Amino acid sequence: MAHAIKFHPGMALLEQYVEGTLTADVALAIAAHVDLCPHCQRLSHDISVDMAAQLEKQPVKTDNDDWGSMLAAITAEPQESKPRKAAPVTLQNVVVNGREFTVPRALQRLAGNHGKWLHLGGIATAKLPAGAEHHVSLLYIGKGTEVPLHTHLGLEMTLVLSGKIVDENGEYCAGDLLINSPDDTHTPRTLANEDCLCLSVLSAPLQFKKGLTRLLNPLQQFFY
Repeated sequence: MAHAIKFHPGMALLEQYVEGTLTADVALAIAAHVDLCPHCQRLSHDISVDMAAQLEKQPVKTDNDDWGSMLAAITAEPQESKPRKAAPVTLQNVVVNGREFTVPRALQRLAGNHGKWLHLGGIATAKLPAGAEHHVSLLYIGKGTEVPLHTHLGLEMTLVLSGKIVDENGEYCAGDLLINSPDDTHTPRTLANEDCLCLSVLSAPLQFKKGLTRLLNPLQQFFY
């Protein structure tokens, strides 16, 4: 049975996504979630229709000379005799730790150009060629592996792409989007029989709080 996605972006985020006013990195996470979530696909469509209806009601002022010039420029363009064939889409799979994962459409182009996988214990991360304002990466967590207790120095968005993770607040499966702020502290982990691939978007490094990790904090730069 397919898992029902329970964790979604809020309505304000979806509206900004449809409007195109989010930063590219945050929009990427929302787009990938929408690819996986029929509920948010419907909501995004409804928001688009509503925005289009509002635009139609707004009066449009045009200058006749400008309108005539634009129309002339359009009609002067040469017409193609045959429609262009769409280029075939090659799905990019992500391979890590001997496992192959298919990523959502929004991540296809970036996933084919991810950076080198960096491994630490049962965790691996590979930077994506995005992140103008945020650190954007793929995050792999092996079976029965725990990410140490940490808080956030900024925004943390985690989209589960495959598998399942759990923390003190719940259980998250493919398509679920976790959004954490500096007020949140948690210990994500996988189950003993299932590994997990996530998309991670961070505006600042994580801050680890547990044991030697807190003192040495080798994972802080690993996750950023």
